[in-house]
Amino acid sequence: MQFLHSIFMFTLIPAIWLTVGAYFLIKKNRYRLLSGMVVNTTIIAYFVALTAFIIDINNSTVGLIYGGILFLLLLPIIFFMISAAYLFIWNGIIVWRRESHSLGNVLTLAIGILLIVIPAFFTITKDWWPNSKILTYMQNTYSLLMLYVVFWVLTFLTSYVLTKVVHPKYDKDYAIVLGSGLIDGKIVSPLLGSRIQAAIDFQKKQMEKSGKALKIIMSGGQGGDEKLPEGVAMKQYALDKGVSEDDILVDDQSKNTYQNMLYSKQVIEEAGLNPQAGIFTTNDYHVFRAAGFARAVGLNIDGVGSKTSKYFLPNALIREYIAILLRHKRFHAVVVALILLLNVGVFFS
Repeated sequence: MQFLHSIFMFTLIPAIWLTVGAYFLIKKNRYRLLSGMVVNTTIIAYFVALTAFIIDINNSTVGLIYGGILFLLLLPIIFFMISAAYLFIWNGIIVWRRESHSLGNVLTLAIGILLIVIPAFFTITKDWWPNSKILTYMQNTYSLLMLYVVFWVLTFLTSYVLTKVVHPKYDKDYAIVLGSGLIDGKIVSPLLGSRIQAAIDFQKKQMEKSGKALKIIMSGGQGGDEKLPEGVAMKQYALDKGVSEDDILVDDQSKNTYQNMLYSKQVIEEAGLNPQAGIFTTNDYHVFRAAGFARAVGLNIDGVGSKTSKYFLPNALIREYIAILLRHKRFHAVVVALILLLNVGVFFS
């Protein structure tokens, strides 16, 4: 029992410190993977401490209740782990039917197929090639890499959730709406329309809450297949929704998210607005990564996410996750190389 008591104290004290650290970290900048890592570590520390405490008090009723709660909490996770491959394939088929047949839109389908094919490959080859160190090395390397990927997936998902549960205050000077392409080169798409509507809703809510006016910056240049700049089409869309022309500013030069932030900052400064007193609106899955570009140009602002169709959200989140990993590709390449080398040392020493 003394051992369990030591585990309880050893994990509870760091958990309390992590809670304090997570609070200040999130308050300063929640748009970092570090925030998600700290939150996950805090949850694990509390879980270990609570489990040690429950075992230490040695009360069967309390233990039974605790076990039941844990089972209910873990049940969705267990179900997802068992059926993940089939859920991904099912989602991939839905996206394939409803969206364009681009490479990005088959991600969940491809992942689901791989989650079935790779374990099946190891099962079959193990019968053909028993007691093979090379096969064992490959299988264990795959398991380690999967654990590494799952770790970063959980970190990203926690970071994504943080961007949704903390809402900006209604005291802003402006809202940047990030462009996303036009239908037939001239028509605002439903996806882009949802971003504009999020800014309009924030503007109305702020007027109700604080009475402060909000400028909306439509940010988007003209693509090679577009008949007019996105910013211009977005402005007309907002005018049709009843927004006053005096409350709309336009950036019609940007070609990507980084430029959305950079050129919008120039518009903000030219209009005499406070660069740090604003928000940006985009689809909810894009908020986390877009915030990184905002900070890269010196805009320490929060994002407001518009809703994404539930069937498309898994695919969109995976695309964002991959994009974020690629921003740190050297770090991940080094870690993967170390996993491969260490595994070689273990199985071929």
